[in-house]
Amino acid sequence: MDAKQTHKAHRVHKSGASAKKKLQANNRKNAEKNNPKAFAMQSGQKADRMARRKAELNEKKYHVPMADRTPTIPPPIVVAIVGPSQCGKTTLIKSLVRRYTKHTLSEIRGPVTVVSGKHQRLTFMECANDVSAMTDMAKVADLVILAIDASFGFEMETFEFLNLLQTHGMPKVMGVLTHMDGFKDNKSLKVAKKNFKHRFWTEVYDGAKLFYLSGVENGRYLDREILNLSRFISVVKLRPLAWRSSHPYMLADRVQDLTDPEVLERNPKANRTVALYGYLRGTHMKGRDRVHIPGAGDYQIDQAETLPDPCPIPDKERKRLDERHKLIYAPMSEVNGVMYDKDAVYIDVKKPQHEEKAEEGEGEKMLSELQKVNAITERLASQQFNLFSGAQPVTAESIRRPAVFGDEAGGSESESESGGEGDASENDDGESAEESEDESSDEDEEPAPVDYRAQRIAARAAEDSAIGVGAEDDDDDDDDDILRRVDASSGSEDSDADSDANGSQIERLAPIHTGAKRVNLMDLVYGSASASASKPKAKGGADDGADNVKSLAFTNDLDIRELYRHFITNPDESGDEEANPGAAAADYGEDATGDFVDLEAESGDDDNEAGSEGSDAGSAAGDSDSENEEEESEAELPEENKFGLSSEKMKKLKSKFDKIYDAEADDGEKKDFYQQQKEELQSYVDNTRNEMAELADINYRWSGEYVKVVIEDMPYEFMQGFNPAMPVVVGGISNEEGLSLINLRIKRHRWYPKILKTGDPIVISVGWRRFQTIPTYFMNDRIKNRMLKYTPEHMHCSAAIYGPYIQPGTGFCAYFLKRMHSFGIAGTGTVLENSQSIDIVKKLKLTGYPDKIHKNTAYIKKMFNSPLEVAKFEGASVKTVSGIRGQVKKAAGSAGMFRATFEDKIKISDIVFLRALHTIPIKKFYNPITSLLSVTYMRSIAEIRRSKNMAVPNKQDSHYKPIARVAKHFNPLVVPKSLQAELPFKSKPKIIKTDNTSRAVVMDEHDKKVSDLIGKINLLYKDKSKKKREKDTKQRSEYKLKRQAEEAEADSRRKKKRKTFFRKEGQHQRGGKSGGSKD
Repeated sequence: MDAKQTHKAHRVHKSGASAKKKLQANNRKNAEKNNPKAFAMQSGQKADRMARRKAELNEKKYHVPMADRTPTIPPPIVVAIVGPSQCGKTTLIKSLVRRYTKHTLSEIRGPVTVVSGKHQRLTFMECANDVSAMTDMAKVADLVILAIDASFGFEMETFEFLNLLQTHGMPKVMGVLTHMDGFKDNKSLKVAKKNFKHRFWTEVYDGAKLFYLSGVENGRYLDREILNLSRFISVVKLRPLAWRSSHPYMLADRVQDLTDPEVLERNPKANRTVALYGYLRGTHMKGRDRVHIPGAGDYQIDQAETLPDPCPIPDKERKRLDERHKLIYAPMSEVNGVMYDKDAVYIDVKKPQHEEKAEEGEGEKMLSELQKVNAITERLASQQFNLFSGAQPVTAESIRRPAVFGDEAGGSESESESGGEGDASENDDGESAEESEDESSDEDEEPAPVDYRAQRIAARAAEDSAIGVGAEDDDDDDDDDILRRVDASSGSEDSDADSDANGSQIERLAPIHTGAKRVNLMDLVYGSASASASKPKAKGGADDGADNVKSLAFTNDLDIRELYRHFITNPDESGDEEANPGAAAADYGEDATGDFVDLEAESGDDDNEAGSEGSDAGSAAGDSDSENEEEESEAELPEENKFGLSSEKMKKLKSKFDKIYDAEADDGEKKDFYQQQKEELQSYVDNTRNEMAELADINYRWSGEYVKVVIEDMPYEFMQGFNPAMPVVVGGISNEEGLSLINLRIKRHRWYPKILKTGDPIVISVGWRRFQTIPTYFMNDRIKNRMLKYTPEHMHCSAAIYGPYIQPGTGFCAYFLKRMHSFGIAGTGTVLENSQSIDIVKKLKLTGYPDKIHKNTAYIKKMFNSPLEVAKFEGASVKTVSGIRGQVKKAAGSAGMFRATFEDKIKISDIVFLRALHTIPIKKFYNPITSLLSVTYMRSIAEIRRSKNMAVPNKQDSHYKPIARVAKHFNPLVVPKSLQAELPFKSKPKIIKTDNTSRAVVMDEHDKKVSDLIGKINLLYKDKSKKKREKDTKQRSEYKLKRQAEEAEADSRRKKKRKTFFRKEGQHQRGGKSGGSKD
């Protein structure tokens, strides 16, 4: 169907049930507007609460506006399926691919791209259970689906990946609970869903989407559950991330080795030339750019080409996505055995199992022999073959081109040119020049195709000449090239006059070639400088309609309006221009085409000068007429027109002004600051996109294109150990190559069990890179950077590392290559700055002992070893244990002794301290993690000792010794007897002798009998008292029971009496006969 399909216009019902229903809905919708008082709040407190609630909801919607740089045809959305092993990741991808493409994949290897809608494509990638793969996927994933095994619960890999996402830019995250069929009880299933949902919300954000997959049928999840998941994936909104929007990157979905097989046969470990295919994302990329492949290192792009999209978005004319139009592109998974290249499609036809061991035929043997590349050039030199049966065999020597010198070279060139013209004269159907000769007469009668580019060039040149601008086109390479080709085509007739056949052929082909080639319009319109008057006319006369050259040859007195009418083809306005040429001239250059400049606005008040000085060919009478016309036009201008523009121009500007500002006045809702910022950012992006669209011919690869990137000198381990399960990311690093010191703000992760130690090599993942470095932790106290041996428990600190330039504000995460604990992420943080030097100091405490003491001067020994060391610390402050301060003066002797002065005289037993700060050199160690190649990394000292079974060095001086403080015994105070006599009695020492020693009592026989009798009496008394207490307790309890029974009987009598009384009172009030039972 070549004709565009047309549809009937929608007709709105004006009567009937549908019209009444719509009218009622409009009335209900406008009821609040028509009667606002009826819907106003009656309570001021409620109105205040509603206003606060509305303001809070609006504030929650605000976020930092970011420019959306998504191209017109966006690349596929990268959907990462992440989770621990045996949680259903592969089954989930197979189910989603089946849902979108009706295609069943037997094996998932590498990225799988599918078309999910009319304007959307998805790339599914299963993330391996490896910290390197998880780190790379966190940097490129647009949407993350976390697969969680509900029968087991959350695992540490899930939380580790969430931490990686938080540091590298948080994309959209969804959760999928698998193995839900393990719950047999609905109550336990409901409780499990609730617990998983709230735990998932705690880690991601409140309201994060969590899907439940109940079971598996035929190797896939249930279709209804996968349908709900796919619908949510299709409508999810993705927030642009700053790092990805400012860097080009590509997730390779296909890798190919382009190395010469002959080179590989000579040296299997030679560096390879690798081609990486994938959709370009982020910003633009071009050849010779520097890129970083995480896990492989930094490389320079040798070649970058744009290929046809292997999985294109469906055509816009298609109204629905039919089943046969759904596409899938998974080259690593080998869908249907189809592999795509720039100019070819490779189909792998696999043999059945019963034919694998069959004998190869003659053609198969020939192909297998050709694939062997052992010394191809040597073998070809000795081989020969027959092009035709019975012909002489062709060898390598016979097809070599002989060298031609002198006149032979010219002859060969003319032959090649004639042959080339003959080949060019053939049509696409194989017709020769003779066959198309009959058609040339009919073609001559038709008008030649219009060259709009040539018309625009001529119009602009004529306009420049009208305002006095001299166009210098003599140096133009294109015009010179045109002249050369025209002269060559005209001169070839004379040069080939000896050959009648060649001459006739050139005459037949001359109109075709001259009509298709460009012509020097300046020479044709104004005439050439040398032979403008004497140049003869071309053959065929001026009435030949097929000659484009003669249709552009105007006279020199052609004015702007005639040139405009010839070169600017607008059939709608042609009649108006003829009727009103003045209006056409006034409107010229404003809105006719977008290629012309508004000369009136540029000239401004200089229109008079431009009109009088613009043409050199004008006469004095013409100048006077133009001056009179200008005076009349100035008289007609209104007073407020101070710009020197025509009245029609001013009217158009005024109408445009009124349209803009009247529309703003009609719009009652004013845009707030947030909306203005968003629109301003989007306008910047749109302007940039329009500018880039004009630069489409530049050798750039734009975002959204399917690109082939060729990289040379790739280590052979990349292809030898290539694993499709590991993502291959190509990230641009235009300004991030130099190495420097980097200042980080880091905090130990709260789930990591150990604190981090200075000097232990750690892996930093920041930007596209993953590298191992040796950090030095420190704290800044506003005066100095004090080194820390260990990171703090629950607070941030700074770290200095050595690595490539990183943009400040970029997040990073730190981990160890060898997992030593259940949780792998050791720390997270942010890049503060890149610096060439970071001064980190460490506390240094030197001790010395006095050697000689002279009043306040002392000679200190055993603090330094040489006079040079003393000279470095001259003027430093020292202090003794007792707190006497001093200062280092000069060295004394050659053993490091120095003279120092103190505030007071020190003792020989004092210890002198010198507290100083020592600058710590930062270790410049940078080791990129080559997980896609052979991994070589540095181990910590503890790992080396553990591997070699070495004990930690035991220094006795480093051990903490128990502090033994001996109690001092002071002598008693002795007062002389002469002084005691003079003291008052109160102050005299008094000695009171006391005998505190206890004496043992020994009883005799009588005392023993008395003591025994008293004990027996006490025992009898205690027993009697016990029996009496028990009897009293029993009597008391019996009496209490008796009293309770009596009280219960009395209550029953009172209740019965009260009931009888009230019954009689009720009967009396109703007027009935009173009666009751007798007690």
